[in-house]
Amino acid sequence: MAWHTISPASRIRVGQVLSFVVAGRLLAVGRTENGYFAVDGVCPHAGGSLGEGEVEKECVICPIHGFAYDVRSGRGLDDEASVRVHRVEVDGDVLRVELPDESR
Repeated sequence: MAWHTISPASRIRVGQVLSFVVAGRLLAVGRTENGYFAVDGVCPHAGGSLGEGEVEKECVICPIHGFAYDVRSGRGLDDEASVRVHRVEVDGDVLRVELPDESR
């Protein structure tokens, strides 16, 4: 696993989600009332960009069909599909995400 710097943490407001390409992987990175999150950025149903979706409570909502994914577990609330959740950390205003090290 390797840590990657994403963005200034202050760039992401509570209730916002954005798309980032990190180490060749599309991620949806956002912020709930309880903190920051990072999940794989493509909805498994119709390929929607979760980074263009909305945040509701502890879920990110796909902009194509409205399916919700819990940002803590990745579990889909509407069916059996899920997205992978990645650890995030904030150090000052630096937001980082931990991803599998593809070079190994």
